[in-house]
Amino acid sequence: MQRSLDSAIRQLNSQDISDDEVHTLARFVRAAFIIGNRDVESMAKFAVKAVLVRRKSRANAEAKDQINRS
Repeated sequence: MQRSLDSAIRQLNSQDISDDEVHTLARFVRAAFIIGNRDVESMAKFAVKAVLVRRKSRANAEAKDQINRS
């Protein structure tokens, strides 16, 4: 699981990743493992996709907040 987490962090470019996102990656790597996935790269890709979806969702929410403030 650690190799999957390390790979996911590298895929997201560790300089652009927050502690919150590292925790999210770890949770999703763990979830992939729990459901039976044992492929290092597959677990990493699953976690990266989850973080990217979360980033997009947050960006959309922030944009809506700014529109509502205007």
